[in-house]
Amino acid sequence: MVDATQIELLDRSKRRVLSALYMTAVAVLVLLALRFVPRLNDALSGKPEYIRILTETFARQLVAQTQMQFPVIVEHNESVLCQAVDAPPVPDEEIRGTIYILTYSEQQHLTCITTYVVPTHASKFPAQRSVTPADGKNYGPTFLATVQTVPQDRIFHTYAGEYLKRLHWRYKPHFPLSPNEAASLRSQSYYSGTKPPGDSSVTIDFDYGELRAEVGMRHRKMNVALSSLLASCVLPFLFLLRRLWQIYRTSWQYCSLYKLQLTRRAFLKESVATKLNAARHDYFERQKQTQARLREEEKLRALRNVWQEGLRSALPNLTDGQMRQRVQEFLEHELQDLEQMKSLWIEVQEQTGKKTPAEKLSLLLESAKPYCTDEEFLAGRAEAFAILNKSGFRAARMFAITMHDQFKMRAQEMEELESRDRSIA
Repeated sequence: MVDATQIELLDRSKRRVLSALYMTAVAVLVLLALRFVPRLNDALSGKPEYIRILTETFARQLVAQTQMQFPVIVEHNESVLCQAVDAPPVPDEEIRGTIYILTYSEQQHLTCITTYVVPTHASKFPAQRSVTPADGKNYGPTFLATVQTVPQDRIFHTYAGEYLKRLHWRYKPHFPLSPNEAASLRSQSYYSGTKPPGDSSVTIDFDYGELRAEVGMRHRKMNVALSSLLASCVLPFLFLLRRLWQIYRTSWQYCSLYKLQLTRRAFLKESVATKLNAARHDYFERQKQTQARLREEEKLRALRNVWQEGLRSALPNLTDGQMRQRVQEFLEHELQDLEQMKSLWIEVQEQTGKKTPAEKLSLLLESAKPYCTDEEFLAGRAEAFAILNKSGFRAARMFAITMHDQFKMRAQEMEELESRDRSIA
């Protein structure tokens, strides 16, 4: 049998595992949505920084083509104006160095490329800018001190929206491009400076595949992180499912001990402890009823054996041929009714005259014993013998028969009520 404490522990374990399963399932669903729903996935990845990547790629190529001779600084300024350069030219003999500053704006889709020179005597030139080592991000050689610079030329470079859209990680390119499509992708550049552009200007070529890969790098890293989180949630989820199945199997085995069928739906929705406690109670009640029925059947069997032996032993002493024939036919009959056997046995006892009235009354009272408790039997027996002493055997015999019939009727009614209760349950 199962202890009630074991049942409570099992039910608490089930509730804890189910709570953990629900939380893990919610986490898995949220991660799945963030990973595979494009709108949510793109929102989590953030807005692509097309202009930053284009500007930084330009800066790296500029550093490579100038062989790391000049600092190349990238700055972010959404309100950049990129006005034309109108400062006076600086003679070549007064130039101590050159600095390139690339300023970009994501909202305006532009990169402003300005060439600054460091004059020997900066005070001669009114349009100056102080450049510090902390300004922007330097892709070229480092400089340690703040310098005063003068702008020499500026390129205002704008990117077509159609071209930027094709850098997105979800865009599927189709080649070859039609002339109209190629025209819509063309960027615009405007030059201003103290000198006309020369032939020595650098040439920058953007690789479309590399740009797309860099634009989608943050998106790919985010997806790798989401996939890792999904894997870390799926493994505990599978473990919790296995644990829940083990708890179900144990609960099912406990319920089967008490003849209770535990379905998976009932296990998940209902309290196992409540169902098992009710099943235990019903089981023990059935056991009590079964034991009581077996005791009653044993009493009846013993009484039947006593009466049969009494009839067999009295058969040779019967002088009445008709009575002898009745007894013999009854004993030979396979299905012997207990009430008929009792009546026949009483008649035989009366004819043989071998028993005293007290003995006859005791035998009569024994027939009521299977249908009552020991206390009721003893009380009825005392009353029957009191009647025997006061009013004689006939009155005591009537009392014994009436007592037998009453107890038997009560036992039949109780059995019908129990059967009705079992059928309702």
